[in-house]
Amino acid sequence: MNITRSVPATVSSVSFSFLTTEDVRRISVKQITNPVLLDDLNRPNPGGLYDPALGPSEKQDICSTCRLTYFTCPGHFGHIELPAPLFHPLFMTKMYDILRGTCLFCHRFKVSRITLCKYVAKLRLLEHGLLVAANMLDDLNVSTAKNGEDDEGSDEPLESYEDFEKRVNAFVAVNFAAASSTSRDNYKDGLVFQERKNLISQFIKLTHTKKCPNPSCGAHGYTFRKEGFTKIVEYDLTQKQKDIHSMLSLKRPDVMMDHVYAKRLAQHPKLAKTVPNIVDESDEEMSEDEPAGENVFSDQEDEATPASESHHLAKSVSGKVKGARGRNERVMTPEECRAHLRRLFANEAVICSLLFGRHGPFAPLTAHSLSLASADMFFLGVLPVTPTRFRPPAKMGEMLFEHPQNELLSRVLNTSYRLRDLNETLRAASAKGADSSDLDKRKILQALLDSLVQLQVDVNSFIDSSKNPAPVRQGKLPPAGVKQLLEKKEGLFRMHMMGKRVNYAARSVISPDVNIEPNEIGVPPVFARKLTFPEPVTPANFHEMRTLVIAGPHNYPGATMVEYEDGHLQFLEKMTVEQRTAIANQLLTPQEGDRGSSKTGLHTRTPAINKKVYRHLRDGDLLILNRQPTLHKPSMMVHKARVLQGEKTIRMHYANCNSYNADFDGDEMNIHFPQNQVARAEAMFIANTDNQYLVPTSGKPLRGLIQDHVVAGVWMTAQDAFFTREEYNQLLYGALRPEDDTGHYSGRLVTLPPTIWKPKPLWTGKQIISTVLKNITPSNADGLNLDAKAKVPGHLWGKDSQEEKVIFMDGELLCGVLDKSAFGASDYGLVHSVYELYGADVAGRLLGILSRLFTKFLQHRAFTCRVDDLTLTPEGNAKRRELLQKGANLGTEGAIENFPSLSTTPPEERLSKLSDLLEDVLRDDSKMAGLDMTVKGKLARLTKSIADACMPHGLLRQFPHNHMQAMTLSGAKGSAVNAQQISCALGQQELEGRRVPVMVSGKTLPSFKPFETKAIAGGYVASRFLTGVKPQEFFFHCMAGREGLIDTAVKTSRSGYLQRCLIKHLEGLRVHYDNTVRGSDASIYQFHYGGDALDVTKQKHLYQFEFMARNEVSFVNRYRPRELLGIMNDKDAVKYMEGILKEIRKTSHTDQEPTISVYNPSRFLGSTSEKFAQNVEEYVRKNPHKLLKSKDDHGLPIKRRKPLLSSKRFRLLMNVKYMCSLVDPGEAVGLLASQGVGEPSTQMTLNTFHFAGHGAANVTLGIPRLREIVMTASTKPKTPSMTMNVRSAIATSEIDAFCKKAGRLTMSQVVDKVTVREKLVSNHGSRLKEYLVDLAFYPKIDYQAEYDVQPSEILAAFATRFPLIFKREIQTELKKLDQDLKTQMANIGKGKAVQPRSGESARDNDGEGDAENEERQRDKEDDEASEIGDGDASTVKRQRQTKEQVSYDDDDEETKSLGELDDDAIEAAYASVGEDEPEPVVESKEASASKEFLDQLHATEQLFMEHFPRASSFTFQESGCTIGFELPSDMPKLLLVGIVERTCLKAVIREIPGITDCFKSKDDSGRGEGLYRLTTNGSNIPGLWHFACSDAENIIDERSIYSNDIDAIRRSYGVEAGRATILREIAGVFDVYKIDVDARHLELIADYMTFDGGYRPFNRTGISGNPSPLLKASFETTASFLSEATLHGDFDDLRSPSGNIVVGRLNLTGTGVFDVVLPVDAAA
Repeated sequence: MNITRSVPATVSSVSFSFLTTEDVRRISVKQITNPVLLDDLNRPNPGGLYDPALGPSEKQDICSTCRLTYFTCPGHFGHIELPAPLFHPLFMTKMYDILRGTCLFCHRFKVSRITLCKYVAKLRLLEHGLLVAANMLDDLNVSTAKNGEDDEGSDEPLESYEDFEKRVNAFVAVNFAAASSTSRDNYKDGLVFQERKNLISQFIKLTHTKKCPNPSCGAHGYTFRKEGFTKIVEYDLTQKQKDIHSMLSLKRPDVMMDHVYAKRLAQHPKLAKTVPNIVDESDEEMSEDEPAGENVFSDQEDEATPASESHHLAKSVSGKVKGARGRNERVMTPEECRAHLRRLFANEAVICSLLFGRHGPFAPLTAHSLSLASADMFFLGVLPVTPTRFRPPAKMGEMLFEHPQNELLSRVLNTSYRLRDLNETLRAASAKGADSSDLDKRKILQALLDSLVQLQVDVNSFIDSSKNPAPVRQGKLPPAGVKQLLEKKEGLFRMHMMGKRVNYAARSVISPDVNIEPNEIGVPPVFARKLTFPEPVTPANFHEMRTLVIAGPHNYPGATMVEYEDGHLQFLEKMTVEQRTAIANQLLTPQEGDRGSSKTGLHTRTPAINKKVYRHLRDGDLLILNRQPTLHKPSMMVHKARVLQGEKTIRMHYANCNSYNADFDGDEMNIHFPQNQVARAEAMFIANTDNQYLVPTSGKPLRGLIQDHVVAGVWMTAQDAFFTREEYNQLLYGALRPEDDTGHYSGRLVTLPPTIWKPKPLWTGKQIISTVLKNITPSNADGLNLDAKAKVPGHLWGKDSQEEKVIFMDGELLCGVLDKSAFGASDYGLVHSVYELYGADVAGRLLGILSRLFTKFLQHRAFTCRVDDLTLTPEGNAKRRELLQKGANLGTEGAIENFPSLSTTPPEERLSKLSDLLEDVLRDDSKMAGLDMTVKGKLARLTKSIADACMPHGLLRQFPHNHMQAMTLSGAKGSAVNAQQISCALGQQELEGRRVPVMVSGKTLPSFKPFETKAIAGGYVASRFLTGVKPQEFFFHCMAGREGLIDTAVKTSRSGYLQRCLIKHLEGLRVHYDNTVRGSDASIYQFHYGGDALDVTKQKHLYQFEFMARNEVSFVNRYRPRELLGIMNDKDAVKYMEGILKEIRKTSHTDQEPTISVYNPSRFLGSTSEKFAQNVEEYVRKNPHKLLKSKDDHGLPIKRRKPLLSSKRFRLLMNVKYMCSLVDPGEAVGLLASQGVGEPSTQMTLNTFHFAGHGAANVTLGIPRLREIVMTASTKPKTPSMTMNVRSAIATSEIDAFCKKAGRLTMSQVVDKVTVREKLVSNHGSRLKEYLVDLAFYPKIDYQAEYDVQPSEILAAFATRFPLIFKREIQTELKKLDQDLKTQMANIGKGKAVQPRSGESARDNDGEGDAENEERQRDKEDDEASEIGDGDASTVKRQRQTKEQVSYDDDDEETKSLGELDDDAIEAAYASVGEDEPEPVVESKEASASKEFLDQLHATEQLFMEHFPRASSFTFQESGCTIGFELPSDMPKLLLVGIVERTCLKAVIREIPGITDCFKSKDDSGRGEGLYRLTTNGSNIPGLWHFACSDAENIIDERSIYSNDIDAIRRSYGVEAGRATILREIAGVFDVYKIDVDARHLELIADYMTFDGGYRPFNRTGISGNPSPLLKASFETTASFLSEATLHGDFDDLRSPSGNIVVGRLNLTGTGVFDVVLPVDAAA
């Protein structure tokens, strides 16, 4: 962007509309008629697709339209005339919906006038943004009230439609008058836009009625079917409906004659009286001899069936004869559809213009401020052809390859010609008259229809190749249509508008460099010569620029180009020194003539534009560095250039590795060189590396020293590190670099006296650190005072060592060792405190100084790690061996422990029984998980005991002499686990949170026995790396390692897509000047960012009161609170806050408004959040560090180095600090929130872990759960669960009973085994199969104890549930068998049928349901495809594989459909017989059974018989039940055991719907003893309320019910509860991985999702309510969002970031929020 030239105008909005057929012809320079592309000489044919009028096709050509060259001609459009109008594929679905809502008799929408009137009013109000008024319209109804004053009986007549319309219009007018400032384009507010969108779709759905409700009509509606995107089929009316119409003398007008009338009218205007009005409502005057437009273009062209033949069978479009109830079908041509819609749009002009009218500044309006819509937008009459330059042929040597779009266009041309020829033939055949046979004519007509459909297919594939893709070779994609050119990552929007290729950039491998500053970047000379900066020439820099120009492009430093005032460039590449000198001498001479000061646009009186010299990059220039993936703000930072001669790579300091997530194993990085002074200024002060010390995700430090530097720091500051004078001075000199002006403030190095004087002066390492701090402390600040903790535990240095306490006093390090927690990337350490106290520059400098210091120190004292750092002492080894021997049988013991039944078995039988049990468990995954848990728990204890025994006291060398320990403990590299795996044991290898899986054979590897229980077989590695692992263990370890790699690969694409969704939705959210957080449509998401208006990074030290009090002088000098006096109001807010705090102290809550709501925190000092004010008060009251003056401090006066701080002063300082921590207006908090969630999600593993083994809730974690909450806003989560607290003082037995009752109990859980006996019996001469089914229950004691269930409850399930499910299962099984039989018979001696193409569904049944389903299915597929395209590539592959799988299965499906028709027959045969059979007597064997039970038994038996008519007997005891039933002997053989098992699984004895099981756990949160929590699998809040309240005394605390099903909570408890649940759930996902994300980000996301009271997902559905079409188009499904915007005449007001990027404007966030205005002197 050239900032020297003023921009007089920019784009302010973009509106979308259609080009009419005439417009396309007007734009076009040539009609394309020739399908042949090139002639024999490979030159473009005139009239072909490369016609010279469309622009030059080769470099040497000249455009025949504008006479410009190949490089300058912009290209010109051509067009193809289509022989007949066609459907526009992108709008066909909408057109079909409107056609279905149109009455084909009166050509109005099929809604009552009153409803229509209300919709018109609503849409008008919503266009003006009056949402409340629009909703009030629902209360306006036609008045049918009695007249109160008159006698009782006198009813007022109903209000007429006209009166009602007047009333509604008056209501609208009143609202318009009240909101006079609004215009018809004010619907761009988020909620209004969404409401209007819903209203439009609601209206169109409403019109799909069976009968026209218009008063003058009342006709029955036709039904339609849409076949793919090629034809629309109309179903005839039924005979009954036709009769009604003839009674009402309703005739369908022949719309196809409209254009004939129109032509006639144009020729003879006098005919106007005789020709019926096209727009007329009734068509009574339609001349009788006109055919009623029934069979236009139908297959049965001339079969006007007389009434007598009306009983003939109906035919479908394909000519198939349909069943008795079928209706005739005919294809409705696009032309006919257009004629119908034209009439509709003329009759219903108002509502159509509200639905489809244009918006935006240039919309053409009528007197009533309506923008009329035309029905022609749904159809194509001509096809525009893009200029040649956008369809260039690909060259390969001498060969020319056609552009794929040409292929599609030439196909359209060829089909058009074929259509024309057929038309001619048909005309010729008609001219011959009766001679030509009827058959020929029909054949030609059929061919004509087919070509018309083919033309539609060709145009469809030109616009969208997925609609009707031309058949292509397997695996090749069809040539891309217009839609494909726009969509996906490679489409126009994302590839060329949202992101572009840039100049002035470089990319190379990075290598580390300790000697440059952390905010510098080493640039190789090859880049420095190529990257240039346009430096304006001024008298001040003339001499410098002159030398650079003379030096030229090849000498460094030099210049490559000179730009003159008029903007033309002079390259210095090929010039001699003399020529360059001549140019250099004239740099300040104004250009001759007035070419320089261009008088167009804004200009000044004196020439203000200088020449510019494009000089080479040099030291100190600002460069933006970026490493992909750019996941968060610190992935792009600004460094100062440092040109390093002789280097070939980019050199970067170690401290930035964390920010970029870079290492030096071959990573590459990009450099961008900002090209003007504005960009440089922002780069220097906002984006510079030092200011990115804290990461916005959590506010923690991100930059810090790593690895070797940490170890060096530990050794240097240890108590035994002493340095001679030479070493002390050398180290300081190397670190501080006093010759640089950046090194320190005073100009001289300040040094300290030595600690030890005799026998020779020695300085400690701590003194070196103190000296460094003394030299970088700013002159206006005191030394640093800090109490912190080191990472290395103190006791490791010696018994009473205090070295873990780091104490700085006045900038001197008095105690403690510096390690990772002091100068690494960790909070509240040395560097973080310096950053907070002295500012970002000093902290950056300190990092550089420390890194050089530690490097120099390491060069003196080397560092290595050797084998004896890893070995154990002989005692340690012995201990390890002993523990391993003890634990040798742990695997077997764990397995035995897992099966409680084995505890009673004698030991000698245990092993044989164990293998049986294990075999059983193998088949059941959930039981296997339980076993894994038990064994893993035991082995984990073993691993821990070995580690405890060996580390650290069992090691041969102890810390600090053990270098391995030094690394892990100081935080330099590695963790204790790494050391343990080397020296002790590797431990259990896990895959997906489980032990190594078992093969079918029962082994984990072929080298083990089947069902081996030893720990090693389950993947437990007892060996260690030091002494080597066994081959089996090595293999298991590799399995776990491979899983990690796969996981990382899969995870990146998942989390990348998640982050993209978040960013696109939240990109417009920013902080405004009134502290609110608003979207780009100005809707308020938060009144104060995060509730307290604080910036995440600035508020990090806000609650560190001790640090603030200790360093009060430095803070006062930094924030200068005195300057606020008189400017800020420092009384009102403080007083108000005191009142609130007083009330909170008394009643522990307050009903007053929060202070920051009443007083603007950026104008009133002391307007803080209540939490902060309370904490400050508490600190002042307790004064824990005795740093403040207290009132009762009357003891002996202690002489102090500094006077104590008064509490008033402290409060003032804290209030100023709060004000300085406020978030800046313009901060793009939406982006920060999405980066804050997206970036950490890349660190999560994909696996879902399970909670502890038996009976525990199964929970989705990690990215899948995050996607479920955020991306899909899933109303049915995969693993729903609920938790609630049990009231105190409830007995455990009661809780257990509650859990058992709340869980789901199916018949299969109480049935032990099923036996079925079958025999043939004869009954009155007919042979029957008799079946006896025995269900044996577990013993009564067992099932009562286990499930708390009574026999009567089991019996109740047999009354209805069991027999009905059993009956259904038998029927399904029989149908299956029957079908198999039929299929086999049908397929004897036949090949397989060819499947019809998906577009040409071969269904002929009436109605529109299928078409709709088909539509939905197709949309779904489109959605999925798009989801993938924008998601990740691995899913595409998966999808393709599943599709192939499905197509194999489809072949089987195809064969099944034959027998599906006689379900009724089957049911009749198998269910209805035998209902009159005598009921057998129940033989109850229970003499002692109570009367009640017997009564229930009788009742159940009768019900069982009713519901299962085939049953012949039913007996029930507590131990089991027997069912007898009979089937005819010719029935196919049934496998009854399987059927009964399936029935038992499905038959539920009792359940709370949605909840499968419930279990208790001890509450560990420490709130009182013996509190229990209940957890359920499954979620149903209302169900639980009912269940819990059914008992007399409720055992659960109903206020503690919580569910992880966010939508359920929102529905049950309201949207605020939903918001809180979102916060808790997302935070829970991050907690598992110990990832710290600031709550402000999560709150913003939750606020966005629940903004409209619903639960909005971050996906296409969620973004569709956004009012900016360009933002939606740049997200996903570009074509559908653009076509929707065009259809409804939408416009983009360019307030969203994406919209601005697309049109190349500056964004309205950050520094783009404000304008700089120069005050103009009025007098001048």
